[in-house]
Amino acid sequence: MSNQANADSITLEARQERTTMQLTSVEFREGETAITAQGEMGTYGTVYTSYLLKYDNSGNGGTVSGQGRGIVDADTFFSGTFTGIWKRDGSNIVMKNLVNISDGTTNLDSIVVNTGQRNLTIDVYVID
Repeated sequence: MSNQANADSITLEARQERTTMQLTSVEFREGETAITAQGEMGTYGTVYTSYLLKYDNSGNGGTVSGQGRGIVDADTFFSGTFTGIWKRDGSNIVMKNLVNISDGTTNLDSIVVNTGQRNLTIDVYVID
């Protein structure tokens, strides 16, 4: 009897093109780090976001939660909350977050924080 399981692959549709945002602050605290960023995010306009990274026992990963706000124009505003996981990859931080948007949609954000360049890239995929 085999302990292997077969899994179907999953294909996700990009909600928008890859986006780069600038880090605006990094605050180290006991057992957690807070990161804020801002940038232009296509579908969501000018976006401001905050990430709260909590460390696991290894100190090289853990959970992440946070919020974001996007302003498209005077009449179009988005808010979102998210939760996910993070891990270190060398000097970079990699996050995978499920995001609930105020318009009723749900995204999967795949994020790489480039600490050397003081920016992050976001790939946004449609979940719902």
